[in-house]
Amino acid sequence: MTRSKFFQLLLCFFSLININLIKAQNISVDTSLNAQQLVDKFIGAQNASCITVSNVSISGWNFGGNDTSYGYFSRNGSSFEIDEGIILSTGKAKDAEGPNSTLQSNFDSNWPAGDPDLVYILSQAGLPTDNILNATYLEFDFVSLQSDKISFDYMFLSEEYRDSNCRYSDAFAFLIKEASSTDPYQNIALVPGTNTPVTSLSINGATNCPRNVDYFGGFNGLVSPTNFNGQTKVLKANATVKKGVTYHIKLVIADHGDANGLYDSAVFLKSGSFTGNINIGNDLTIDNADPLCENVPYRIQPNPIINDPSAKYTWFKNGVAITSIPPSQSYYDVVNEEGDFSVEVTLGSGCRLEGYVKIEKVPVANINTTPIQVCDNDFDGKYSAVLSDFNSQIITNFSRDFKVSYYTTSGALIDPDKEFVFTSNPQTINVSVGAFSCTPKIYPVQFYYGTQLTVNSIPVYPICDDELNGSEDVNLADYVALITNETGVTPTYFATETQAKIGGSSTISSLQTISTDKSFFIRIEKAGFCPNYKEVKFNFKKPNQSTTLPNDPITICKGATTILDAGMGFTSYDWYNEAAPTVSISNLDKITVGVGNYFVILTSPNGCSFKQSVIVEEAIEPVIDNVLIEGTTVTVLVSGGTAPYQYALDGGSYQSSNIFTNVDLGNHTVFVQDANGCSIITKDFSLINIQNIITPNHDGINDVINYSSLLTKLEPRFEIYDRNGILVFKGDVNNQFVWAGTLNGRILPTATYWYIIEWNESGNPQRTKLTGWILLKNRN
Repeated sequence: MTRSKFFQLLLCFFSLININLIKAQNISVDTSLNAQQLVDKFIGAQNASCITVSNVSISGWNFGGNDTSYGYFSRNGSSFEIDEGIILSTGKAKDAEGPNSTLQSNFDSNWPAGDPDLVYILSQAGLPTDNILNATYLEFDFVSLQSDKISFDYMFLSEEYRDSNCRYSDAFAFLIKEASSTDPYQNIALVPGTNTPVTSLSINGATNCPRNVDYFGGFNGLVSPTNFNGQTKVLKANATVKKGVTYHIKLVIADHGDANGLYDSAVFLKSGSFTGNINIGNDLTIDNADPLCENVPYRIQPNPIINDPSAKYTWFKNGVAITSIPPSQSYYDVVNEEGDFSVEVTLGSGCRLEGYVKIEKVPVANINTTPIQVCDNDFDGKYSAVLSDFNSQIITNFSRDFKVSYYTTSGALIDPDKEFVFTSNPQTINVSVGAFSCTPKIYPVQFYYGTQLTVNSIPVYPICDDELNGSEDVNLADYVALITNETGVTPTYFATETQAKIGGSSTISSLQTISTDKSFFIRIEKAGFCPNYKEVKFNFKKPNQSTTLPNDPITICKGATTILDAGMGFTSYDWYNEAAPTVSISNLDKITVGVGNYFVILTSPNGCSFKQSVIVEEAIEPVIDNVLIEGTTVTVLVSGGTAPYQYALDGGSYQSSNIFTNVDLGNHTVFVQDANGCSIITKDFSLINIQNIITPNHDGINDVINYSSLLTKLEPRFEIYDRNGILVFKGDVNNQFVWAGTLNGRILPTATYWYIIEWNESGNPQRTKLTGWILLKNRN
């Protein structure tokens, strides 16, 4: 054999081993058993003498061959919690075999829908009854011969277990009633200790809807013995029956809520777990208010005692057999133990009975014997306290289960909910602590007078209304360090001394607004010390304000100075320029300054200071925006500077009006001065001189029409037409708007001509228009 063939064979060998190991990690399901065989597995041969079974039937669905919705399962070497039993499914029972790698959502439209008994039970529990599909059930009659209680173990597994599912759950019930009775069924598939039916919603560990998580087994990953997404823990169904009476039981499961029977579920019933129960005592639990007292022995044993000398007993604690007890011993004595105790009794006939009891120990008090401080908390000269306030301090694990009483050393009972006045320092009080009906224990606890926190003598604090707004804010927290030298204190603030002495909830905010003399009270507390309090008084005062400094800015001419006079009556003056607010420029009542932003700190005789600001600004020169000319009327438009303005024309007298009338034709100058009188501004303008006659004879008189002043205007127009409307002259910058009575250099004949003159004045939206006639006299 070659080396490569050897390794190929070796690889195949290990692959086969691996396949078998994987299979062994999953449950196996056998769907070939009939109803009677399944019930026999469920009851167990050993219980045949305890419980008789008859009238067995099973209903579900056959998907072909033996591929049914029910069957027998075994652990098959996996970690599944039940070793063997029967499975009732809403889909294919065989698909329950692990791993959890596929979604079970089997559905057949021919499968009879629902089960009326299940629908009734759901409706009685207030659960929805819509879409009850794919029902599988096992039912039979039984008679309990040895016990008036029966029980069996089961688990519920479902594909409905998804962390995001808080709405849907498949339904199942274990229904039982007397076979001859017409009464409705009783459902015994309940969450332990409740009347709530078991569903994937009533027992769930989902993040969004956790419920009864103590009974939730967990969500299953891909590596799982079964092909379901999640499961409960092993639960126990219990029923009370009459010995010798025939009962009918129906174990039923169905799809619920999903359309087309999606997301299958199954109930796994433990083989041989359908047994009679015996009474071995009531649960001794805290919830029952009857836990086992400390150091008190308690015997667990069947009641009534089983009269069978051949009976064998196996005792368990928390599911683990107690091997130290011989099989013949019918009881178990517990002292200071707790847990879930059970016994399996095998009678001489082979019949197996079970009994269960839960025992919890009474809580034992943890006592703190450290001396306890008491204080004169309300400052009435008495050291007193409500003793029940110390329950949690004395009993470090205190709960409502403990009963606490207080006694003087002479044995007098103290009301724990009323003020108790201590008469000596220290003083011992006896504390009685017990739980439930157990005998209490007495513990001496010493109480002593605590040391009061120290406070300082403090003056009245002046509060100045610095902004002159009629009130001032104070933060009482800023005064805690002034009233005491203690560190780490917790302050509370009160409006009255009475409230400060009592303390409690009648506190005020540390932030307060005052507008008159006012007192507040600060109470201080600190662990290990007794509280104290102190009154804090505030004297509300107002500073004075200068009445000579203006509120409005002061305007001075460019390069000039002015005197700022704060007036008399202040104890100090500190002047500053805002440009250097930390550098004092004078401490006099008056200062001479130029342009700038200034402030002065004025201190009044009552010690309060006020910051008053003054602005000195440079006068802004006015600007002549426009000179509007309409005929011989001239309007001067001015902005800037300080109104009112004064106006003058050609060096004449000033007037308050900005309108000049009957202004002569020709060139002019307007003068403007603002209210500050700092400077005078001017602007030149001209009025057009209208000419109506031209005699171009070169005698120096009226030889031309001269409108060259139009060159200073905006968009000027000067045109001359003859009587027939023919343009004979058009003025422009080339001819300087001057006409010599010619057309194309040829002298025109004597006649009357017509002119048009237009222009725009700056800032005047209306265009100036002049029209009229011109008489041309020529020697020709």
